[in-house]
Amino acid sequence: MAGGLGGSDDSDGSEDEELGPRPTMQPRSENDIQGRLRDLEKIAIYMAQKTRTTKKAKKQLRVELDENSTHVAQLELEKGVLTTKVDTAEKQVQKLQSEKRQCEDELEDTQRKHKSQMSQMHDDQQRLQKDVAGLREELEETRTNLKSKRSECTRLESTVSKQASDQIELESSCRGLRAKVEQLEDVVNEREIRIAELEQDVATRSHTIEELEAKLRKEETMRRNLHNTIQELKGNIRVFCRVRPLLGEEKDAGAALPISFPSCEDNNQIELTQSSENALGRTTSKAFPFKFDRVFSTESTQDIVFDEVSQLIQSALDGYPVCIFAYGQTGSGKTHTMQGPDTISADEKDAQVLGIIPRAVKQIYQNTSKLAERGWEYSLEGQFLEIYNETIQDLLAPAARAPTTGKQTKLDIYQDSEGHTRVKNVTTVSVDSAERVHWLLARAAENRTVAATNCNERSSRSHSVFTLYLQGTNTLTGESSSGVLNLIDLAGSERLSSSGSSGDRLKETQAINKSLACLGDVIAALAKGNRHIPYRNSKLTHLLQESLGAGNSKTLMFVCVNPSPLSAQESLCSLQFATKVNSCQIGTARRQAAS
Repeated sequence: MAGGLGGSDDSDGSEDEELGPRPTMQPRSENDIQGRLRDLEKIAIYMAQKTRTTKKAKKQLRVELDENSTHVAQLELEKGVLTTKVDTAEKQVQKLQSEKRQCEDELEDTQRKHKSQMSQMHDDQQRLQKDVAGLREELEETRTNLKSKRSECTRLESTVSKQASDQIELESSCRGLRAKVEQLEDVVNEREIRIAELEQDVATRSHTIEELEAKLRKEETMRRNLHNTIQELKGNIRVFCRVRPLLGEEKDAGAALPISFPSCEDNNQIELTQSSENALGRTTSKAFPFKFDRVFSTESTQDIVFDEVSQLIQSALDGYPVCIFAYGQTGSGKTHTMQGPDTISADEKDAQVLGIIPRAVKQIYQNTSKLAERGWEYSLEGQFLEIYNETIQDLLAPAARAPTTGKQTKLDIYQDSEGHTRVKNVTTVSVDSAERVHWLLARAAENRTVAATNCNERSSRSHSVFTLYLQGTNTLTGESSSGVLNLIDLAGSERLSSSGSSGDRLKETQAINKSLACLGDVIAALAKGNRHIPYRNSKLTHLLQESLGAGNSKTLMFVCVNPSPLSAQESLCSLQFATKVNSCQIGTARRQAAS
């Protein structure tokens, strides 16, 4: 037992700086119980003092821990204040950047106005120079006449001196001439009075002309408002149906056509009859009637079609976003309706077959020329895109590549600061004449993706989108407008079973049908008034978001139909989809003023 206690003392022989060395058990005899008890009491007293010292140190450490926690909380609070200040500073930077862009736009607008005024002053200067040149010519002619008269007077004086005998006769002649001069002076005075009266009349008529021009400008504004009211009454989403004539072998087949046009005053009805064979081998027919805003039969020309569309083109010029797109199976005449024949020419012989795009730009230029007399100045810029396999491609610069990577430049859809749908990195061309559009169409036709299928030997495998931006400013009234015209030729819808596609063609057909299905989903959501519209499910609907769903847009859909009996099922699907579109309603259109 003594050995055990001694071992414990050796193991716990550590010393405390304040309490001194720890007491140890002294070697004692086994009978010295009192000594051992005293040693144990000393050890117990030491351990109690050490316990109190430890508790005191623990309490001090807790106080320091609380102080450190308070300090950490203060630092967190200061961190939150600094974070708030940083967010505020970032918002101020964004606000200043926005104000900077606005000031830059105002400066650019002022520079354009200054350039216009300088051009007008230059024209006035040239006109004044011409007037001065004319007056100088008149002065020179007057001097020549004066010189001639003086020479004649000299000759007369010489004659008077030589023929003194004729003096009386000459004096008589002089009196007669004086009387004639007096008479001429009276005539001159009368003419001066007449000139003054004419000048007063000119001033009065100039004032009347100014009043009439001001009235004309007011009537132009009234015309725009009335025109927009008429378009809204017709509907901001309208559907036209066009049936192309039979072509080539279709005429030779001689089969009965499934398409008919019930007689009606508004020319807005069409009926498709579909035949089917039942289990007993009997052939039954079922008629599907449809009614749209306008139906064009196989005999309708490009002139008749565009005459109905021209009012929407005027709306784009008045400052509204307008979208016209052609929908239908491949080979139903969509590209012919939108662009015209494959080979676009500006010759007069081709003018009758031009499509909506070249005719629209021609109409815009004709109207801008007329509006120029009323103070309007317009700038037009165009772009041509295609959506191929859910990828946007630039038809005006398809081979454009980034300077660093050498890869094709990526075209992304985004919304600008005004909420308009735009495409980043796209080529924008200034459309300075109607003939320029022929070049754009030819360039786009060369680069557009086409391929042969069972339905069409030259089928468009992509959606083409022609966009024209119209910026107008009235230098007399300060008015401005910003219109957008989207003219879209959708890729042909077709069933996989009828197209006979495989490989790349199969992938293209699936992408086309998917995007058209997404378009149908968007139309259905709009017709139901859903809060969420799935625009971003495809590139096509995302690009058309502003035209389909915005309350300030005007949209026209051409559903193109192939009258061939072999295409009856595809035609029925197209007409049913067009009926869904025709039932859709959007809000009242609002005119866009240029920023």
